[in-house]
Amino acid sequence: MLLFIDEPRNLKLVRQIPETGSREPLGKIKKQLLAIPEDVLPNLSTEEVAEVEAAFELVAQGEAARVKLLVANFPATIREALSYYKDGASAVEQRWILGALLEGLRVVRRHERETGV
Repeated sequence: MLLFIDEPRNLKLVRQIPETGSREPLGKIKKQLLAIPEDVLPNLSTEEVAEVEAAFELVAQGEAARVKLLVANFPATIREALSYYKDGASAVEQRWILGALLEGLRVVRRHERETGV
């Protein structure tokens, strides 16, 4: 049985051996790539490769859902941040918020120019 240990940038792949209860580390998979490293692939059975690929799909779906949640909550987040900006943010926090807003507007404007939207 394979275990997937979630780390900030990697999935650590470990084989759990039921008969002995021991664990065999198989390697790490970079979340950005979601591909089985060439040094790990020979150590996996066909069933385990399918299991790893299913885990990749789960990670991809989770990331897509996380981004959609951020987008859905974005208007409320902006309102709350701007309210805090006006009613209690320190000078450093105000510059932090302003910088993020200006950078966001720059990205949106550039995208609109490039795409003609």
